[in-house]
Parts: sequence; structure tokens; C-alpha cells
Amino acid sequence: SIMIKKVNPPKLNRVADVLKAQGRSQKWLADKLGISTNAMHNICSQQSQSLERLFEIADVLGVSVLELINADYRPEQKKS
Repeated sequence: SIMIKKVNPPKLNRVADVLKAQGRSQKWLADKLGISTNAMHNICSQQSQSLERLFEIADVLGVSVLELINADYRPEQKKS
């Protein structure tokens, strides 16, 4: 039997990765930013983020905004 590994699309931001590396939770960051945990989940699951928000997150986490951006990200090409 052949195992097929699902390949996830590349992530635009690395917020969840940095939180995990720092041993912090999405709830902790949501509280620091004054946003709902649902909004924080959307950011970490790549559903929603703005450049301004990424700068706020970088400030709270004490990292460069460049550490929160996946430099290898390329948007999926839309089929015409």
C-alpha cells in the first residue's frame, strides 16, 4: 500500500511557530493584543493577518517582524 502524505500549502506567517518556540499560548498573545482568542486563532491558522498586526505581534513577542514572515511563501496560482 502506498502512503500519500498531504502537503500543506506554505504558511504566510510564522506566528504559531514563534509562539510554540517561546512556550506561549495563542490565548496569552490574544490577551496582550487585546483581541479575541478566535481572532488570534485566525491569525495563527493563516486565515487573517494584516501587516500592521504582524508588527504589533512582533513587538509583543520581542522579535523582528521578519521572523514572523515566511520568506518562502508564494501565493497559489489561480487557474484561468
